[in-house]
Amino acid sequence: MSDPDEVPHDVRASLEQLLAAAASAAADGDDETARAALDTAETVATNKLPAGERRDRIRWGCAAAVDALPNGDLAAAYATATADAVADGE
Repeated sequence: MSDPDEVPHDVRASLEQLLAAAASAAADGDDETARAALDTAETVATNKLPAGERRDRIRWGCAAAVDALPNGDLAAAYATATADAVADGE
């Protein structure tokens, strides 16, 4: 039986890829790409994760990273921390 709070492998991989791309783009000063990746990650979390603390943390982290732009270092830190919340589902 699987843990209801477990992040499915395909969803985890997508979120990790999106958040890594967002962190990289933010650190490079590419706010448009960072924002797009963060918006997509938030949508994936909303639509593919079960309601609960992990989904809320990931959605909050994405929103916080977007709000931090154009401070690329801060936005990248939020994206990286959010990726850590995704990895907690392994």
